[in-house]
Amino acid sequence: MPLNYGERRKPRDLRGLWLGLIPGAALVWAILAANSAGHHRLEREQGWIGAGPPCPPLSAAAYRARGYAAHERATDYDGSTLARQFGHMICKDVDTSGGFGVLSHPACQFTSPTAIRVKTAAGEAFFEPGAGRLATVSIEKGRVACATSGQFTLFHDPTN
Repeated sequence: MPLNYGERRKPRDLRGLWLGLIPGAALVWAILAANSAGHHRLEREQGWIGAGPPCPPLSAAAYRARGYAAHERATDYDGSTLARQFGHMICKDVDTSGGFGVLSHPACQFTSPTAIRVKTAAGEAFFEPGAGRLATVSIEKGRVACATSGQFTLFHDPTN
């Protein structure tokens, strides 16, 4: 059978392509959503997502008047400065809500910090969780939040 190179073929039907792309996109979205949900569950169990009551806020003047500024132990982490008076600190990048495991923000847990100062590009925030209390600080989208909760102690690292 001779080939006729001058004859035009019918255009291809793209339905098959769409029938493959739509389920493929749905599968990728489902995998990303499951990954994000798994990370959030693990971070909640490890205390990185503060579920406790908010830390009492403190003004900059009160922070300095109580002598906290003179006895700070400051650490730079991910573009922010976090300062405390006592205790230990551990930080981690935590998945941001709605980021599907791709976007993250810094979170730090403290053991007995007494007072906390957080300096970001947006300004400073001051908190006074108190001595002997655990605290979790989260810096998400320029907003600093502190909760009196966490899992980190001197004898327990929540990341292990």
